[in-house]
Amino acid sequence: MRNRCLEQFDSIIKVKITGSNIHNYLKRIMKKKIHIIKMIPVSYKEVHVILKYSEYQKLLEYKSVYEITVLQYLGKLKIKEVVKKNSVLLLFMVLGLILILFFSRVIFSVEVIHQDKEIRELLIRELSSYDIKRYAFKKNYQQLEEIEDEILERNKDRLEWIEIIEYGTKYMVRVEERKLNQQEDNFQYQSIVSKKNAILVRVDAIRGEKVRNVNDYVAKGDTVISGYITLPNNTSVATMAEGVVLGEVWYQVDVDYPIVYQETNFTGKSKDVYVVRFLNHRISLFDFLEYRSFQSKDKVLITSNLLHFQLVKEKQFEVEVKDEVYTEDIARNKAIDYIKQKLMKDNEDIVEFKDVKILDASSDEDSIQFQLFVRAIENIGEVVPIREIEVEEKSSGTS
Repeated sequence: MRNRCLEQFDSIIKVKITGSNIHNYLKRIMKKKIHIIKMIPVSYKEVHVILKYSEYQKLLEYKSVYEITVLQYLGKLKIKEVVKKNSVLLLFMVLGLILILFFSRVIFSVEVIHQDKEIRELLIRELSSYDIKRYAFKKNYQQLEEIEDEILERNKDRLEWIEIIEYGTKYMVRVEERKLNQQEDNFQYQSIVSKKNAILVRVDAIRGEKVRNVNDYVAKGDTVISGYITLPNNTSVATMAEGVVLGEVWYQVDVDYPIVYQETNFTGKSKDVYVVRFLNHRISLFDFLEYRSFQSKDKVLITSNLLHFQLVKEKQFEVEVKDEVYTEDIARNKAIDYIKQKLMKDNEDIVEFKDVKILDASSDEDSIQFQLFVRAIENIGEVVPIREIEVEEKSSGTS
């Protein structure tokens, strides 16, 4: 068995032998100990023989009146023949692969993402000093991190954060400008107003004069706790109003909630997989234990738009996907919980929800559409500064 496998890689040839008495010729070459791998009789005047090329040379010495014709080269000879016939194509393929590998290590574009032109120009200069520019070779991950840290250290008064991301043969640089703390205007006096239309449910004036009471309707901007206090002699003085103002606020929201719910949970398992993408095909390399479901982050190692080819390193995170089908009652309760959570997330001033009502509901194959009316208790107090010139004008008018 081992010898047969090795024979596939030897220089082997298939020939045709023709003559009037072919069997006598075959007996003669057998006596000469010419080793034949395989013999295929075709007719009484013709036989096909497979043998090593070295044995073929001996065969020619005893051919006499018989005609010997080469039908096919096998093994090493076949490889040599194919290489010889396609030498130009193979040369271009090898050169193309070398060029792809070479250009995949070269930067063809550096883009800094920021609105401020000065910041973009600053980053371009800094990156260029580290040879991160067009037609330069790429840096590895550790080098990029060191460059980021050094640029931030030199420009810590202007830059808060920087990230260099590699996309194929392009670097995208994300940067965040450092915002210097601006000195806030300090006011000596202030009032508290309502920042929304609401019905007051609680008004606690720690300092200042309460000018609205519980169950009063207030519009946005109405004063609830005034920074002006009226003294017994009917004069007004300004102060720093403080207190708590809670009001009932109303929302009318529409939500489209799915009947079929899909939940994705990470299992905590992950792995690195190398993937070849060619045309519309995806081939995983050496991935012997595939995840049933996963999410991935990709890093392109080699790409060629000409050949529609990419070699990608995927960081795969295994996930478990759970599907549920809701009834209308369950979907309604889920929609109410969802709206409460969303409103609480979007508005930190909400203290509690007083009531949620379904105004209307309609459904299709995939979801139920709800129209909800929400009554929420919120902290609606907003500080409005009183400038000194306003205090002086009011005092002058009072006197």
